[in-house]
Amino acid sequence: MKLIGCLAVFLLNMIGLNAKGENDYDPVPTFFNRKHPNGSIVDASLPGFHLKGPFNNNIDLNNMKATLKVWPEEVENAGQVTVLWEGIPNPSKTDKIGYYCPYYDNPTHGLDYIDVTKSPTWQEGYGYYTVKLYNMRAPCAFRYYNGGKTLVAISNKVRFTNGDIFAPLQVHLAMTGKETEMRVMWNSAEVSEGIQVRYGKTKDLDKTQTKYTVKTYKASDMCESPANTTGFWDAGYIYDVLLTDLEPNTRYYYSCGSKEFMTSVYNFTTVIKGGDKTPFKFIAFGDMGITSQAETTTKSVRQEIENNDVKFVYHAGDISYARGYAYLWDQWFHEIQPMSALAPYMINLGNHEYQHIYAFDKDPSHQPMWHPSWYNGGQGSFGECAIPMVNRFHMPDNGLGIFWHSYNVGFIHMVSISSEHDYREGSLQYRWLENDLKNVDRTKTPFVIVSAHRPMYCSEYYPGPDWTTILGQQQYLEDLLYKYQVDVGLWAHYHIYERTCKVYRNECREDGITHLVVGTGGVNLEINKWFTKEWSKVRDADFGYGRFSVTNSTHLWFEFVKLNTGKVGDSVWITK
Repeated sequence: MKLIGCLAVFLLNMIGLNAKGENDYDPVPTFFNRKHPNGSIVDASLPGFHLKGPFNNNIDLNNMKATLKVWPEEVENAGQVTVLWEGIPNPSKTDKIGYYCPYYDNPTHGLDYIDVTKSPTWQEGYGYYTVKLYNMRAPCAFRYYNGGKTLVAISNKVRFTNGDIFAPLQVHLAMTGKETEMRVMWNSAEVSEGIQVRYGKTKDLDKTQTKYTVKTYKASDMCESPANTTGFWDAGYIYDVLLTDLEPNTRYYYSCGSKEFMTSVYNFTTVIKGGDKTPFKFIAFGDMGITSQAETTTKSVRQEIENNDVKFVYHAGDISYARGYAYLWDQWFHEIQPMSALAPYMINLGNHEYQHIYAFDKDPSHQPMWHPSWYNGGQGSFGECAIPMVNRFHMPDNGLGIFWHSYNVGFIHMVSISSEHDYREGSLQYRWLENDLKNVDRTKTPFVIVSAHRPMYCSEYYPGPDWTTILGQQQYLEDLLYKYQVDVGLWAHYHIYERTCKVYRNECREDGITHLVVGTGGVNLEINKWFTKEWSKVRDADFGYGRFSVTNSTHLWFEFVKLNTGKVGDSVWITK
């Protein structure tokens, strides 16, 4: 079986040699997001990145001649510290300062390291360097290794404000499918007493919910390496609190945490009931990751939430781009909290969260292996196989959890399906989708949007399995969407923006479906050639997000907003 599995990986990689996503070179950012002199990202996934032994850790802590200090000793999440060292014996170019969370972790399992030559005085045995630290739910420390192997100094412990253990981190909201409910989720290091969400219509927070569920996961839960080996760090515990008996389309204030620590007060607006005529907006994008552009996405969308009546955010797959390196989940959740704590953050599953080849017994979707010859699938999740996703998110429970589900907001019926699972006629997903679409009450929710990560229509030039995957999606799903008069196909995966005409079977026609590809949420852009397709109306290789304005029961206004300028790059009325 091992030989067959290896052969399968080889064949898939050969088939997908020119395919997008699975075999593109996407470097994994280091914890400190270090860059090479030419500005390219230092890749934490490359062999040789981590310090390797044999280590000489025999050090007399009471008689250390070298000193290593971190200032300040207590820092906010994503705050900067300065690492200072002096008295280093025989400094060399191969000296490294490793960073460890927890502080006692194995020398080979450092989160990142500092190249001492970045300090101009390193040859004299002293220097300093500034880095940004994220709360990993534990006290952390730096270690100075001569030649990358001989320990000569250990720093003081770094702690985080509001505590390492009980601090509520990574706050995010989610809709449940009921306008009288809102789900509040967060992360901390330990299951503590007094877990609660305090909430109310005023900042007095006169109500308290103490019922909760809690989840976590281990390295052994993952499907493949590096997610279950060198890329794993403790995930802490993910709390899930459901608020009920809320009034629809109403602002509430809330704070979450435990008796030890509570967050500051945030606010959210409850869901507009299906069929409610109240105009509203929502934001959509995919392919985000941890980049400066992704930070701009968060800032821009937060402004949209605060100023433009945005009711929810939709992320169409390829979420954190952690790809087996757990610290990136911590960094990404901190990055999005300014928007995810204020509006429901609804997600879709991408190839970089799910795709794997081995260990289907651990696959949380419990679906059979699906790798048809025309499909561009591989090991894009680096072994995560959606384990972090099913623990860290909770989508409406009317389908298969995060994998496929639907919900109503005002005049919109939103359907999220998985492009990573079998969607051919007769499959579990296809049967669920057909049943969902045929039961939509178009008098209440006249607009139907169907979304998956990989697109059904995209004219960016990627020959081979990625193009045949698009054709496969058209072959097996397009007739179903057309039969039930779906209005919009919303996709990502390609790191570009594209809008089609109303299209059906590759022809523009009035009763067709408008397809939107918005894979421009922050990760690297793709500037490739394009296929010549009459149905492709607008193409743009720029960062941005989609803004939907639900005006009334017959008019839906869509805009592609460019990140770097804030200007609208494209817009269209989608009408009944």
